[in-house]
Amino acid sequence: MNKQEAEQLATPVVKEIVNCISERRYSDIEKYAEFESISLSDFTELIEGFLEINELPYIDRFEVPCTFNPQYEYHQLSCIVYSDGRGFHADYDLTTDGELNDLTLNMEFLFIESGALAVKISDAHVM
Repeated sequence: MNKQEAEQLATPVVKEIVNCISERRYSDIEKYAEFESISLSDFTELIEGFLEINELPYIDRFEVPCTFNPQYEYHQLSCIVYSDGRGFHADYDLTTDGELNDLTLNMEFLFIESGALAVKISDAHVM
């Protein structure tokens, strides 16, 4: 598996999770991923607290294009494939009004015995 294949596998799931965050349907996230090192309630507090502290009204839906345009190639969704073949790590930079808001969603996609992917949310933190 390469980086592009990992991004293709991650995109539909990340889209659902980001849209749940955008619509503040936090409990629906568990339909798509497990919370690994953070609980659903802590995750909800983290996102809502971040919005309040930064005086942001919301997190954009997945479909909102990011306006960040540096000199180098930028990808809002980035994946790192594990060399042992067990899966990959994915980061998704969250936005508000199309601009980066410094909060990044961290996830792991791990292959399980059936060949399916288990999705785990590790954290959301300021990058």
